[in-house]
Amino acid sequence: MVSHQLLELEQSIHNLSLEDKLWLLDKIFEQVRGTAENEEESYHQENIEYDERAKPIWEIAVEIGAKIPDSEWEKVPSDLSKNFDSYQG
Repeated sequence: MVSHQLLELEQSIHNLSLEDKLWLLDKIFEQVRGTAENEEESYHQENIEYDERAKPIWEIAVEIGAKIPDSEWEKVPSDLSKNFDSYQG
């Protein structure tokens, strides 16, 4: 249920000029972004631990690549890394 204060705020916003509404919207976005960034940063700092036993990502990529048949690798364009954008469909 929406509180009485929010309903009053909605009416106040309705009465604002377009310029004031855009200013208010910008301020709300700034606060939401700041809150989201702080929460994400806090989450990452609290929940990430380095594991020395973990395989490096390049080793995992090599293992996955080794499971792909040569016939499929032959379909990969030789200039893919240089012209990646042109191959996006």
